[in-house]
Amino acid sequence: MLAQNDDRNELITMLAWQLDMGIDEALLDHPQVDAAPLRLDQLLAAAAPAGDKGVSQTVIGSAAPQPSDAVKMPNPASAKSGAVTPKGKINADSAALAGITSLADLQSGLAKLDDCPLKHTASNLCFADGNPGACLMIIGEAPGRDEDRMGVPFVGADGQLLDKMIASIGLDRASVYLTNLLPWRPPGNRSPTDEETAMLLPWLFRHVQLVKPEFVLLLGGAAAKLVFGSHDGIMKLRGRWRDVDFGDGVLRPVLASLHPAYLLRSPAQKRLAFDDLLLLTKRLGAVQSNDKTG
Repeated sequence: MLAQNDDRNELITMLAWQLDMGIDEALLDHPQVDAAPLRLDQLLAAAAPAGDKGVSQTVIGSAAPQPSDAVKMPNPASAKSGAVTPKGKINADSAALAGITSLADLQSGLAKLDDCPLKHTASNLCFADGNPGACLMIIGEAPGRDEDRMGVPFVGADGQLLDKMIASIGLDRASVYLTNLLPWRPPGNRSPTDEETAMLLPWLFRHVQLVKPEFVLLLGGAAAKLVFGSHDGIMKLRGRWRDVDFGDGVLRPVLASLHPAYLLRSPAQKRLAFDDLLLLTKRLGAVQSNDKTG
């Protein structure tokens, strides 16, 4: 019975998310030939338990993570042998970062990073948003125009889409931690230079070390390539968990997915993003179940 309820919750969540994303016909793994389109609102009504109202707002409440101190940290000794150590592994004791022991110090240090050209062309430092005690850390690529103006990550149209995406699995900004690979907007939204990313990547790694997330979600090809140390595109990098050492000797499960800005330009790819969200939901739910039984 529990398995049936889990399957039903997953189905409801999947359909509700597709409906919220503006898709009005069900996306199936195997297309039905010569069959009438499946209306999502009808499927939602059929899938919901009797008497359940407001189905389009349904989320998987059991998947919502608690702060990291309520979740068991992974044991590095039991991590998979396919762990990723990004090229040019960051040394937490490097001279530039040795004295940084808090997020406030990290933000202050970045604000004084005058050697980075991006600082001098951006309007604001875009440091982070959300809950630093969350077990899920979401890392995007770079601030856009709205983020640069407000100094907060993911506040533009792509941020609104991200809010809907994480809401579909029972999360919100109070239950995740958000940041970007780059804390400043590149002028004209250009791609950062190799020198700029080389300068800022150690700061991102220190950011991860200080937050100590249970899981990391990378959004976009730029973040995925740098963290995974790969030349592959996001379509090859997404959809699979990898264990990554961010320089502190802890192997953290990391999942890459499509950036919301890309999904706004290519709405047909939202299905892939939702597949990634299901992977994330299952992993979060499994950790919570183990924590409760342990």
